[in-house]
Amino acid sequence: MDTVFLILLLLAAVVVANIISGKFNKIPIAFIQIAAGLILSFIPIYKHFELEPEVFLLVIISVLMFNDGQHTSLSRLTHQFGTTFSLSVELAIISILVVGFLTHSLISGMPLALAFALGAIITPTDAVAVSSITSNMLVPTEVMGTLENESLFNDASGIVALNLATAAAITGKFSLLNGIGNFVYVFFGGIILGGILGAIIVSIRFRLINIHVDTPSVMVPFTLLTPFIVYLIAEAMGVSGILAVVVTGLMHGIQQDRLRLTSSRLQIVMTSTWQIVSSILNGIVFVLLGLSLPRVIIDLHNRNTGSTFILLGLGILLYIIMTALRYLWTVLDFARIRAWDKKEKRANSLIMALSGVHGTITLAMAFSLPLKLNNQSFPYRTDIIFVAAVVILTSMLVPTFILPLLLPQQTSKYSEKELSTAKIQMVDNAIVTLQTRHGQDVNASQVINILDGQRVVEGHIDKAKLNIIFDNCFELEQQTIAIMLKNDEISELNADLYMRVARRTIVQYQQSGWQRFKMIIKFNFFEKFSPSKKARKRRRTFHQMKHYQNDNRSEMIKRNRQMWQQMAVTEKKPFEKVTSYLNQSLINDSENSREINLVRRAYDERHRRLTSSFVENYNFKDNQNELLIEAFQQENNYIQSKIATKEFSTELGSALYEQISTDQLVYLQSVNEE
Repeated sequence: MDTVFLILLLLAAVVVANIISGKFNKIPIAFIQIAAGLILSFIPIYKHFELEPEVFLLVIISVLMFNDGQHTSLSRLTHQFGTTFSLSVELAIISILVVGFLTHSLISGMPLALAFALGAIITPTDAVAVSSITSNMLVPTEVMGTLENESLFNDASGIVALNLATAAAITGKFSLLNGIGNFVYVFFGGIILGGILGAIIVSIRFRLINIHVDTPSVMVPFTLLTPFIVYLIAEAMGVSGILAVVVTGLMHGIQQDRLRLTSSRLQIVMTSTWQIVSSILNGIVFVLLGLSLPRVIIDLHNRNTGSTFILLGLGILLYIIMTALRYLWTVLDFARIRAWDKKEKRANSLIMALSGVHGTITLAMAFSLPLKLNNQSFPYRTDIIFVAAVVILTSMLVPTFILPLLLPQQTSKYSEKELSTAKIQMVDNAIVTLQTRHGQDVNASQVINILDGQRVVEGHIDKAKLNIIFDNCFELEQQTIAIMLKNDEISELNADLYMRVARRTIVQYQQSGWQRFKMIIKFNFFEKFSPSKKARKRRRTFHQMKHYQNDNRSEMIKRNRQMWQQMAVTEKKPFEKVTSYLNQSLINDSENSREINLVRRAYDERHRRLTSSFVENYNFKDNQNELLIEAFQQENNYIQSKIATKEFSTELGSALYEQISTDQLVYLQSVNEE
């Protein structure tokens, strides 16, 4: 139970760090996660916390490497294979050897095998960390692609080298010839086995799709289990489990187009799941670094007052040497990066060198070192973890300050207002087309309501203004229902039921927990003790109906259906009043169009669900799907024509295309689930 509690606290720290990062997005999230770990280190229960080294390789590294593999472009990898191999294997081996011999000469007490283990740990680069640092900068496409390919395979090279160095430290024996032979067997054996297992697993996925067993509850766990299964099989056969996992991930990436035969719902769930898992695992590693640093420093200080400063200097020196090696390796064309002239070549080489950021994999490898060696504490484990931490932090701090001086800031080719205006024009065009082709068809009307929801463009929402608009709409509904009740257009029961639905809409869209709480109290506490005789009578009638329904199940279903059919009729006039108010507000108050459109979207969605639930046409959903597809195709055609006539820039068109793809997945799935 204690272990579960400790892990839950780690997850909570990651979540809090992610929240803070959203508010301070100029600070790399890794630093915030490390700070969260430092805070956790003051909690007494973490005083002797240790995560088993095997857990890092199996649960963290294998999963992250599989995810990197399945998101790697094979065409780009093939095109840059020579450069990728040179950086991820040749340069990695040279870096390990240089770091190993230098460390052994500076710290004579450290065995050469452990010095090589340190080199293997701090060699891998992290393209994800680079992306977080350069998110607002224009990194040359060729450089960024090279970094991503390199990080995928030099991680594997480092892990293979680490395993060999650790084995040599444990046995006390090392033969250069045997070491090379083992490296070749473990490295290429992992690649071959990963290809075989990847082909088998992908074929199983296709088989599940073909027999229609492709629900998220089956496919998502199946995919999540894949890296664990592949890693364990590869390790059992004595080859690199990490390389096998990487290649299996690549196989999934290659077949991704065919795997999209699955439902849109599955694609959304699968993508979201992997994003969340990857984010959490990366976050946990950095939180653990912050959690472990105080204890590591205390241990070093207790052992030798000068060792901390010596290792700090060693970590900075090793970073400088590895950065210089990366620069020389690319500028001397051992790894070719396309450039127009020598000036651009030197600039790209410098960016490549500074972008050699070390992150999650380096840290996870350091933590994966065994706790014991021949029934004694693993020698220099604390030293290696500390040096690795220094290298990671230095490699992240240096480019954070220097790269902005070398790279131009990323600027959008279109403004947020242009995107909003273009999207509204696109939706209006699709709506007019549907109205022209299908007239007042009920399916077309429902689809038009859905398309109206596309008008909302993501961005800053003024919560106070949003709440005022919702409150005005609710007050308008109350007034309309009161007039309808007074004119005997509806019954008291229908009026009461409708206002319950209206209150739920307001509560659902309140922007904070405190606002929701106030609304719930207002609607449930004060009205519960309302002195109004009519209100008490409506409540009494409503509760009598509930008791009657509980006594007779079949009658309940029939009565319930009739009640909600009447609700759809009751909702028509208030919805028209609210829609008219919001349309007029858009004309008179264009500055708050984002908030008004968001409210419109909420009411359109509620109206669509109320009305579409009781249409007796069995082909209703299919017809809606066809019309939605037609509408989205019209939107794509509209964008294409605007780009062709130069009215939309290519960048603006790409942004609109991306939003259409997302909306298409969400809306089609929404219709199918109703």
